[in-house]
Amino acid sequence: MKISAVNLPDVRDLDARDCIPSKEFQDCTALLDDHDALNAFYDENGYLFFRNALSPESVARARAEMLAIAADHYGVIDKGDPIGRWNGKPLENFSEDGDEFAGISRRLIEDPSNQEFLAKVLGEPAAMVPLVQYRLYPPNGPITPVHQDGFYSPGIEGYRPVWTALVDCPREVGGLMVAVGQHKRGYYHNLAKPRQFPVAEGLIDPDSWATTDYKAGDVLVVHHCSPHAGTPNTSDRLRITLDTRVQSARNPKAFGAVVKAVTPTSLTVVAEDQKIGEVTLSVDENTYIRVLDSGRREDFSRFIEYTVPGMRILVVRDGNYAQMLRCPTAP
Repeated sequence: MKISAVNLPDVRDLDARDCIPSKEFQDCTALLDDHDALNAFYDENGYLFFRNALSPESVARARAEMLAIAADHYGVIDKGDPIGRWNGKPLENFSEDGDEFAGISRRLIEDPSNQEFLAKVLGEPAAMVPLVQYRLYPPNGPITPVHQDGFYSPGIEGYRPVWTALVDCPREVGGLMVAVGQHKRGYYHNLAKPRQFPVAEGLIDPDSWATTDYKAGDVLVVHHCSPHAGTPNTSDRLRITLDTRVQSARNPKAFGAVVKAVTPTSLTVVAEDQKIGEVTLSVDENTYIRVLDSGRREDFSRFIEYTVPGMRILVVRDGNYAQMLRCPTAP
């Protein structure tokens, strides 16, 4: 049965801690040279998983940069600790897209040693989507709730998310889990509970959850309709990962831009990519707008009030139509 919409005001929210992964991810590395087979696996299972996918040198560089920020900027590990052991200090004023992280993911994704792998995953030369979450998760901290990326980010169907472990993440450190094969029935987010629209309990097969003991440099690609969530960190170390996306380098749909002009039904922006330049896009009530709060959809009726010239945003377009406008990040 395909679920096109869920509106269940009296149903409990699904708690990620109640989802117990009993399955193990299958390594898809052997499929990289057969794109049809790779896509068939993705379409059937709702994920792709690759062991040791990224070059060790690029991963080591990104890990060192993240560890330095954890020590010097947030003070949650001791300076020079190569494994990121938590020192007990609270992680305060943390932002997953803080400017202090700028450039780390871009250097990782655009490293020539990783571009061949990413092109095989995408099926064509890959460019980075300027949308990144950097994560430093201390022990016993909050975990990412069950969600489906496509619900919150319309227009991402052609992307390939790239979730990367930068440190070894065995099950006690935690990582992502995916409800395998549960992406074929639409969205499970409960429209009766705005504005977060949590996933409703009782709709996802409890025996479908899978995860693995991640190694640094492993990559997980999650289908835009696949329910997934974080698992708890019960270790003594930080879980250090990053989550970005790749898209067609030939025809990028997503780009960073600065707002030039706004009307009630249109938006003119100047793209950071000079090949795109200045574009005017139509906007309506179906445009998914998150330009003020990266986690909540804004009210379209006030679009012209909160979207102002000079604002930097991330644009996802379909031709001359804006599918999504959201807060930018520092890739």
